[in-house]
Amino acid sequence: MYLRMTFWTPAVAYAGFLLAGGGNVPNKMGMMVTTGFMGALLGLLLALMFTLRELRREREEGQGGLVPRH
Repeated sequence: MYLRMTFWTPAVAYAGFLLAGGGNVPNKMGMMVTTGFMGALLGLLLALMFTLRELRREREEGQGGLVPRH
């Protein structure tokens, strides 16, 4: 479950780095660092969202099915 966080965070950070130019533009180092950081943050938040969703579904299954919401 937490293994997902380990993979999502660097994967999305690397995608952000590649979208910033992938190191081909040396004068835009600040932009590459910023997009890498934003990608890592986005990856962490996505992994957290999916992990919490999985935990919620496991908890609902343990209670005998879906819990009706009003």
